[in-house]
Amino acid sequence: MNPPYRPYLLLALCVAVPVAAVLWLSPSPVQRPTVEPAYVASVEATPVVAESEPLAVERFFIGQGGTLAAACERAGLEPELHREVLAIASRHLDLRRLSPRTGIAVSRDPEGRPVSLAIRSESDRFLRVTLPGATGALRAELLPLTVQTRVETAGGVISSSVAQALGRTANSHILTQAYADIFQWDVDLLVDPRPGDQVKVVYEVETLGAVSNDLPRFGDAAVTSGDFVGLGRILAATYQGSIAEATAFWVEDGGFSGDYYDTDGRPLRKSFLKSPLNYRRISSGFSRARRHPVTRRVVPHHGIDFAAAPGTPVTATADGRVVSAGWDGPLGQAVRLRHGSEYITIYGHLRGFARGISAGVDIKQGQVIGYVGSTGRATGPHLHYTVLQNGRAINPMKMNNPTVEPLEDRLLPWLAESRRRYQPVLEAIHAEPQIDMASAQPTDDPNEIVSGM
Repeated sequence: MNPPYRPYLLLALCVAVPVAAVLWLSPSPVQRPTVEPAYVASVEATPVVAESEPLAVERFFIGQGGTLAAACERAGLEPELHREVLAIASRHLDLRRLSPRTGIAVSRDPEGRPVSLAIRSESDRFLRVTLPGATGALRAELLPLTVQTRVETAGGVISSSVAQALGRTANSHILTQAYADIFQWDVDLLVDPRPGDQVKVVYEVETLGAVSNDLPRFGDAAVTSGDFVGLGRILAATYQGSIAEATAFWVEDGGFSGDYYDTDGRPLRKSFLKSPLNYRRISSGFSRARRHPVTRRVVPHHGIDFAAAPGTPVTATADGRVVSAGWDGPLGQAVRLRHGSEYITIYGHLRGFARGISAGVDIKQGQVIGYVGSTGRATGPHLHYTVLQNGRAINPMKMNNPTVEPLEDRLLPWLAESRRRYQPVLEAIHAEPQIDMASAQPTDDPNEIVSGM
């Protein structure tokens, strides 16, 4: 007979043996090394890589008779490097025709060693030659300058001239000339203006954008961010006068060069300019009977005499072809131009002709053809200007000026957009009388009078 505790013993053995086997076969626990927290630098800590020190920049001009070779010597380049710089620069610049206004900027490291050479031979770009060193081989890159454009407005009331009316505007002489160029077919701004007439203009001003610290100078061109670069386009303008009125809107699209049109799409550009030069006054008008100042005989004066300083450029009033350029009797040195089959213009008493002006040469409107003089039967320097229509002299100041082609239909929406944007701007310009600085400060320079518009 089995003992009474035997069943319990067998049960204990059945449980203990598997547990012991598991414990025997299981590996001992792995002890992971304690990881110390890493040190995190504070925001104020000095960065691992320190910023490089700014380079010292030496600037100078090539000057009269100077060369890039001389500039390299002044920069302290070794002879071999000197030759390499000239070779790589010649791929981008014509080193034989560098202007004395060309600027050089030499960048040097803290030890005084040249790092780069910048050459500015134009106002809107410069060439940077990076010298070999830690950065690698010699290399050159042509870098354009960034230009920023903003829109401004100007206006004034005339007391003596358009130049006076715009006199308080920055760079008013440039703006006045651009304004005159737009209206030169319809308004003679040397004759037509009357006191009380108003001028208004919406235009673009271009200034220099961000610049690198090694930008060289170029003459007196812009060199600092924000400096004036030039005028952009005139976007809209008006002339409101007692004897002349005109409005102009700039119209262009992506594939169109652009031009000025009135509110109805008629071009301001006409076949003939109002006058062929910037002059001081009309010394003698068109007449069928005038006493000649030299012969004292009463004869027709089939033209306009424009008094101007000797040497004042004379321009063609319309596209045409040179019929003759030479001595023309009482007119002295003169140019005759044919414009199609209907018109001929004559420019007399010149002291000389522009380069390339000879019989058979095609001429563009506004192209300089000669210079004011007093050759022939003349009492002083002036231009005699005649217009012949079908062989008969007509008054240039009263002629029916043929227009060029009107605005294409496909561009009418662009005119509408220009009017929508700039008509309210023109209307908002408050034209105030300006001080006539020209009369307040007399000058002995006759060219200032000529350019007064």
